[in-house]
Amino acid sequence: MSTPSLPWPDDVFLPGQTHGIAQRSEVQLLRESASLRWRGLYASLVQEAPWSADLPVASTAGIAYCVSTASPVARTLSRVRREAVLRPRQFSVLPGASTSRWAISGRPRILHLYVHDAIFRQVADELYRRSSSVGELIPRLCTHDPVIAHLAETTLELLCEGDAASPYQADHLAHMLASRLLSHHSSLTPRKSATVPGPRVYRWRRLLDHIEDHLAEDLSLEAMAERAGLPATQLWRSFRAHLGTSPHQYILLRRLEHARRLLEDGTEPIAEIAVQSGFSSQSHLASAFKKHFQTTPAQHRRQRRG
Repeated sequence: MSTPSLPWPDDVFLPGQTHGIAQRSEVQLLRESASLRWRGLYASLVQEAPWSADLPVASTAGIAYCVSTASPVARTLSRVRREAVLRPRQFSVLPGASTSRWAISGRPRILHLYVHDAIFRQVADELYRRSSSVGELIPRLCTHDPVIAHLAETTLELLCEGDAASPYQADHLAHMLASRLLSHHSSLTPRKSATVPGPRVYRWRRLLDHIEDHLAEDLSLEAMAERAGLPATQLWRSFRAHLGTSPHQYILLRRLEHARRLLEDGTEPIAEIAVQSGFSSQSHLASAFKKHFQTTPAQHRRQRRG
């Protein structure tokens, strides 16, 4: 049976829960997600120099995604040594449940990504009925996956933006990354049924009404999942199946529509409209508004008023 009550990460995902590569003396830390208070996903962008070390067991497996500069890599896992060249847009898996030895010969720029174990378990429970243990990922070395590359680049952009809304968006990325890693880079067998169950009609309607009435609040994935009576992963899949978009994108569009109505009908300052619509700042609203409507909030207000 599915276990919707699986624990959700209740605190910031700290570097101490990872292999600690970003804290090595040979590595220059450029960006890190802990300062942004991400819970479901840890990310660090580093500039590496040559180093070699035994990596200890970590709370969860991670991946090392090459952002730039190809570098020779050697890994020893279960007494088997392999060598390869890690090129941009490729990744290697950093095992969580076993020790491994690594040697980096070049100076690549690397994005390290770790999905919280609780999210891995949620995804495994939802897709594979395996909540007790997700097992180890296949130890990929210098592999390209276009979906992993897209998710890594999106995470990197989010990390560099440093937006106040990034923890919410990072949770969605964590679920997508866990789903891709488990479905394409693990030994788990997916369920035979391809149907995506959704919440009952009255709960679905209640959830959408709740979103509409609370756009200015923090609409986290777990809170919406609890209201809909579904595990977070299943809710995400239901949004994709029934609305053709992710919860994050749906909420963003509703917030933009709400802001547009306030710009057209009200006289409040744009900074106040941003807050009422759920954006972290006026600049956050302006950026999203320009991207979606190809105009700024101020320009839109002037155009609508002739």
